[in-house]
Amino acid sequence: MGGILGAGPGGAVVAVPAAVFAAAVGTALFFRGNLGRYGRIAGWQGQATLAVLATALAAGALAVWPLPPGADGLCAIDGGAPVLARPAALGELPGSWSTLALHIAAAAGVPAAAGALARYRYRRGFWFTLALAALIAVAVEAVQATGMLGLYPCAYRVAAVDDVLLGAAGGAAGWLLGSAAVRVLPRGWPGAVMDAMPPGLSRRLGGHLLDLVLWWYGTLLVVGVLLEAGAVAVGGAGAAHKTALVAAAVVFGLLVPLLRRDRSTPGRASMRLAVAEKGSVGPAARWRAAVRAALLYTPVTVLFVLDLHLWALLVVLIHGAPELVRRDQAGTADLVTGTRITTRTVVTGGLPGKLIRYQPSLQTGPPPQRVGN
Repeated sequence: MGGILGAGPGGAVVAVPAAVFAAAVGTALFFRGNLGRYGRIAGWQGQATLAVLATALAAGALAVWPLPPGADGLCAIDGGAPVLARPAALGELPGSWSTLALHIAAAAGVPAAAGALARYRYRRGFWFTLALAALIAVAVEAVQATGMLGLYPCAYRVAAVDDVLLGAAGGAAGWLLGSAAVRVLPRGWPGAVMDAMPPGLSRRLGGHLLDLVLWWYGTLLVVGVLLEAGAVAVGGAGAAHKTALVAAAVVFGLLVPLLRRDRSTPGRASMRLAVAEKGSVGPAARWRAAVRAALLYTPVTVLFVLDLHLWALLVVLIHGAPELVRRDQAGTADLVTGTRITTRTVVTGGLPGKLIRYQPSLQTGPPPQRVGN
């Protein structure tokens, strides 16, 4: 197997899967937290919530992109990219004005989006927002200055104090933009609702996509760490990754769901989805969940092990075609096993953490009379 593992130790064998895996884990935790606190993500407030996730992912991409494919020659000139600690030093770097303008737009734009959302979505004050934007900028520059926290032997991108100043300025401008948005747009913070409606197609696809990314890049990361540690030879990295793929599919695709009451894999669990029995609100029987998992994940695992990645889309098409036309949104594996995808709330109960609960007053008599002057 080529690609990342073919780079061998000292390349992107750990850095690339670590970056993607961290983004997937962060996304999963974000959805799990928001769905648990507020219930279904929908409407204008749902779009604002998704904008928060997009901004966080953009900040991560700004910090690490573009990841070098290897370390060969990376540190040959002056030990890597420099750190520009003097203000206004960015303009002295070689390159076109268009490149510099694009760099400035990215360095200020992401903190500006964070500042706007801090004011509009979270109703934060100016100084908090300014500190948040500066912290984001400092974190981005720290990742760049340390070669992605030491995963590369030296820095591969220039880190500059100018970018921190641009980030702080962008955050301040974003806060002003968010203040204007508060006045002209609907409220940005969500109200908690019961998550008992059938989950939409995008939510179910998101759970499967998270499972796929966590599975593929998680196993790449494990093999990459073993490769760097010398526990796996470069020539045997491909076989080790295939073994890891099969083991992870069995553990996280089959065993973990059988132990969980919602019968969900990690990605679908982060979306607070559950596998229920057809016509019932209870969780699917374990044998049904096991057969469903085998129908879905066995062909995908075999195709990935055989390096026929694109053919896995055929599995998606076969399973998902009935979902597009059936009112109950059942896929092929659901029809065969008598299961349906629903929300965790339907199967296990519970209310969103931010849902206002009505509690009747303990007072039994008439309300006290107000005495005026």
